[in-house]
Amino acid sequence: MTTDREHDAGSSSTEATDGAQNRRSRGDGGIETTDSTSRPEGNAADVSGSAADRLGGTPLEWVGNAFGGTESRPLDVVVYGLYGIAMVFFAFPVLWIVSASVRPRGELLSFPFRVLPQEVSVTAYQRVFREGMLTWLFNSTLITVVGVGSIIAVSVPAAYAFSRFRFRGRRQLLGVVLLFQMISSIVIIVPLYSVLTSLGLVDTRVGLILLYVGIQTPFSIWLLKGYFDTVPEELDYAARIDGCNRLQTLRHVLLRPVAPGIAVVAIFNTVFLWSEFVIAYTVIGSDRNLYTISIGVYEFQSQFGNDWRAIAAASVVGMLPLVAVFIGLQRYFVKGLIKGSLKGE
Repeated sequence: MTTDREHDAGSSSTEATDGAQNRRSRGDGGIETTDSTSRPEGNAADVSGSAADRLGGTPLEWVGNAFGGTESRPLDVVVYGLYGIAMVFFAFPVLWIVSASVRPRGELLSFPFRVLPQEVSVTAYQRVFREGMLTWLFNSTLITVVGVGSIIAVSVPAAYAFSRFRFRGRRQLLGVVLLFQMISSIVIIVPLYSVLTSLGLVDTRVGLILLYVGIQTPFSIWLLKGYFDTVPEELDYAARIDGCNRLQTLRHVLLRPVAPGIAVVAIFNTVFLWSEFVIAYTVIGSDRNLYTISIGVYEFQSQFGNDWRAIAAASVVGMLPLVAVFIGLQRYFVKGLIKGSLKGE
């Protein structure tokens, strides 16, 4: 049994503990008492909700909303206006070429100027296909596919080696690669033609593909090296621990992270190989059966006159494969450009 004195002592200690919990210190050093009874949950929610409504979020969000409602709107108008002007500037030549390709004879330079023709004629397309458009498309496709594939096959291992291996003369060799990229192919076209003549590769697709591979490989190596630099080297170490050699590491581990970069290289080289004219005309210009699309378009120009309708029709047909390639790889294009600019040496 507890005595009355012990009971009173326990009650006093309990009250002292409750009082200490209900007191809190003020900023001026005094003691401020608080009510021990808790407020209802609904009232607390109402108070916090009204405070949030009055503040309107964090201070940064408050300031951002203030600026967003005033200053960014005129700026957005200017930016979108510039976008619209740029779209018209780049889209008008394409629209004009398409319009010129379907105009009747005599209406190409009619007055007043009309973007859309009054009548549609396909005679220009008929002439283009009679002159050998299918052969030109086949040659361009074969040279582009084999050439781009060969460039990637050479550039990917070289870029991997420059990115991962540390050997003597590495930076100097990279400088040599960059030096070859800075030399214009037009400057060295005469000695290159002499070399191809001595090798018996003039008027052959193989000779043209070899020239394209040699000219575009330095640019592709430099571009792909930046993508390999963005991939952590820990992936290489993990693959080596699992038993992969260098080639297996490149094939099974690193090709997927650098796939956007390979797509960018493929797009750039496809555009170059498909539309290149000077080297192609120098190497295969004497054999009509080997003409590419760029040489075929040139065939409709002569010293006595130019068939602008046929030139426009051939240009439209030649643009369609490039548009299809770009649409198919566009999701990798922007991501690859951004990723490749993050890290490099």
